Amino acid sequence: MRLTKSHVVSGVLALALLGATGTAWYFAAQARTPAQRAEATAEPDDSVITVRVDQDQLIDTLEFDAVLDRTGDFPVQAPAAPEGVATALASKIPVKTGDEVRAGTVLLEVSGRPMIALEGAVPAYRDLQEGDTGPDVEQLQLALQQIYGTPETGTFDSRTASDLKKLYDHAGYDHPVKSEEVAGENTGGDETGGGEEGGDEPPAGGAQTTTVERVALPASEVVFLPDLPMQVGKIEAKQSAPVEGTVMTLASGDWKLEAKLDETTASELNKLGEDAELEFGDGPMEGQEVGAFELETREEQGESNEWEGEEAPTVEVTYAVFAFDADSIEGIDDLAPGEEQELTLVRARSAEDALIVPLSALWTDGEGRTMLTVLEGDARVERHVEVTVSLRHQGRGVVEAVDGELAEGDEVVIAWRDRGNG
Repeated sequence: MRLTKSHVVSGVLALALLGATGTAWYFAAQARTPAQRAEATAEPDDSVITVRVDQDQLIDTLEFDAVLDRTGDFPVQAPAAPEGVATALASKIPVKTGDEVRAGTVLLEVSGRPMIALEGAVPAYRDLQEGDTGPDVEQLQLALQQIYGTPETGTFDSRTASDLKKLYDHAGYDHPVKSEEVAGENTGGDETGGGEEGGDEPPAGGAQTTTVERVALPASEVVFLPDLPMQVGKIEAKQSAPVEGTVMTLASGDWKLEAKLDETTASELNKLGEDAELEFGDGPMEGQEVGAFELETREEQGESNEWEGEEAPTVEVTYAVFAFDADSIEGIDDLAPGEEQELTLVRARSAEDALIVPLSALWTDGEGRTMLTVLEGDARVERHVEVTVSLRHQGRGVVEAVDGELAEGDEVVIAWRDRGNG
């Protein structure tokens, strides 16, 4: 449809009229009488926040953590880098914390080569190969004897070599060998080895040498452990990182549960002694009774002041060591050193029907008395009640009225804002 000039003018006038009408309505809506404006700017009514007095038992507790561990630790040291490797790297970590370590277990792979656990009291101090003799060979044979029945001869013989090959095959690695040049028989004469008639010298040509490969055991590929089985307690080695120092710690012996205590917990346990009421929380021993404990003071390295370059001081730390029956723990074989166990020390208990209020509801009057403000009835009349506080825990307190009445369900003020404070 074609718009004429008169149509356009009519549309503009209609929009202008609509805008003027909207403006008039807006200002009319904003208009207020003096009384209305005074009401809108008046201070709000007093704001009071109350809670009801609860009737229950309040228990004052102190929580701390203990750690499961074994009585014996064995640190496994990083091996030397394999031959031809500049830096030894942890190429594979085949075990995890809590794993059982038996004869033949590969503890760590270093630059592609294994560190195999065997039982023995003396650490490997030299590389061994076929033909070697000595007490360290006897130790190797006794270790292999537990797996393959290897005879103890004191000589690295063919049977020892054969059983060592089996050990490596089972671990999934090629067995190591040492190559050696060996002089062969003289080839200058006849088959009997004689020279020319009447001659004492061998014929020209001399002796030949041949390369012989002998089964070997590098010292870097075996970890002799004094007692098997053991358990992986802590792993220090990092995947694909250089190996140095202690790469892991193996654990053995009896289980123990010990807690490193802060000053408050140590003081409470020392004060309560055998009368301490303790409970197990989250952890493998949850639901069991807490046995006797002993407090031990140990010297440990404290924190150093790096800014001043000072050495870390030696500090005394208190530990609580708890006795328990490991056989009574469900899944004891699946436990790993380092697992945490929560403990709760019950310091005090109120009566089961004690009156409990938030500590924020308490205030002190000019005479130093501890008071509560109670609101009563629909009129919200204030009534002040003097109380004593017999137990406090986590922001709540057990109270008893000294002057006045207090009962379960009473509303007590915990916060208010009066007009004077705004």
